[in-house]
Amino acid sequence: MSLVKSILKSIELYLALRNKLAFFEITEKHNKKKNELIEEIEKLRAIGDNESSDRADFLRGQLRTENNQFKHISTVFLEAQGGPTDSD
Repeated sequence: MSLVKSILKSIELYLALRNKLAFFEITEKHNKKKNELIEEIEKLRAIGDNESSDRADFLRGQLRTENNQFKHISTVFLEAQGGPTDSD
């Protein structure tokens, strides 16, 4: 019986570690995408013409959406981990 408990505990720990790794990868991907969007927005704003400003506004909306989606994913992950969900 203790062997079964030990195996189940090992599986539980493995899955918890796998979830943390997946969240870490999502975080890294989010940070990379966010930085790319910010850099592109800054380049477009430096150009200053109407077309560039319109494109920068569009990218700003994408950045906002990206941040909202990541905040939601973070909240779900933290709730699953039993931690505080206030990510602000």
